[in-house]
Amino acid sequence: MEINDPIHGFVGLTELESKIIDSETYQRLRRIKQLSGGHYVYPTAEHTRFGHCIGAMYLAGLAGRRLLDQLGLGKDALHEVRIAGLLHDIGHGPFSHVFEEVLSEKRGMNHEDVTEWIIRKGELGDLLEDGGVSRDRIADLVRGRRKTKTDAVVSGIVAGQVDADKMDYLIRDSFYCGVNYGLVDIHRLINSLEVSEGGFIEFDIAARGALESFLVARYEMFLNVYYHKTVRSVEVLLVKLMHTADDLLGLTAFSTPEEFLALDDMSLISRLRGINPSESDEAKETAELVQMLDSRIFYKSVFEKVLHTDDRFVSKILTKRKVRESIQEEIASSANVPTDEVIVDVPTLPSVPYNPHQVNPMEIGIFQIIDGKKVSHNLSEYSNIAEMMKVYLDVIRVYTVDRNRAEVGRAAREVFQEVPDAALIHM
Repeated sequence: MEINDPIHGFVGLTELESKIIDSETYQRLRRIKQLSGGHYVYPTAEHTRFGHCIGAMYLAGLAGRRLLDQLGLGKDALHEVRIAGLLHDIGHGPFSHVFEEVLSEKRGMNHEDVTEWIIRKGELGDLLEDGGVSRDRIADLVRGRRKTKTDAVVSGIVAGQVDADKMDYLIRDSFYCGVNYGLVDIHRLINSLEVSEGGFIEFDIAARGALESFLVARYEMFLNVYYHKTVRSVEVLLVKLMHTADDLLGLTAFSTPEEFLALDDMSLISRLRGINPSESDEAKETAELVQMLDSRIFYKSVFEKVLHTDDRFVSKILTKRKVRESIQEEIASSANVPTDEVIVDVPTLPSVPYNPHQVNPMEIGIFQIIDGKKVSHNLSEYSNIAEMMKVYLDVIRVYTVDRNRAEVGRAAREVFQEVPDAALIHM
């Protein structure tokens, strides 16, 4: 069987891969948008996790063919890597990462935790086992676990620094949004892959330009698409909506894979619209938020700072809910508006994909051939771009309702003017 993908062309499938895609669990991904709030800003960004996961599977297969032979691994390992790529996002909830924000706070789980749980406990695990593939092995690969000496490479294909997931979503999201930020020569990257003497993934130094393009494209896509002020406003509204509705609908109270899999973009909105606003204050607030979403009435950004810091501790502080809430209270008090009408949003990203298994987690391994021998280096030793981008990107914004724009904007500027200018480095 083949699938005609607009990004990669014809993608061939094995019998087991076809069965997985045809399963009810996988078909649900058709109802999970890739960019939860993106289509409110980029109208054609209506694509879903369904297509992205097929693309990740395809690229995982290309990288696997390049690397697995070097490890002495054969077709079985390649098949596992492709399936891991296919299933890596199976645990996403409604509106993708938006639901994950609520789930993380309520239950301390992310979409990777749910993905592993579904593979181990759901129908997909049985389908894998019937097809001769270990469900436990796939669960480990999608989490990037290293159980054998070759797993730094095998798992890194799907859950690594420059992996199949990131390569696909950058070019796919760029395509569907109609922007040019995510243009990356993925085939140049894949064809430059090698296994280092230490058993890690490295790139040929000749692909330095493609690697730099990847880093810049990822940065630009986050700054201009994923962290776009209106995209984040939609997502702030959706998070608030899910928090408010959780007690009414038990969105995060699932106890079986089947209960979780009943949640998708369409089913969630349908359930939200079924709430009677006269039942309680929470029900009334939920109905008002749904009306805002339907009418495209979003919170307005009245303050923005782009912060780059090389200190993970500083970056992490800004994302703490209690820190944000204290700032919200201070701004609301100064502006003389209700606290719940002020929202501080701080999405955070390591500008270079993070590898927790390295001493320096923002380094990407490269190699060059000197006198017939392979010599390993870090990309930043040969790339000023890579060195400059070893920072955390924090986009600090303050949102409020339209009627409060002037007052909250003034108060936010007063509160944040205490941030020293030396800490605000704009790239």
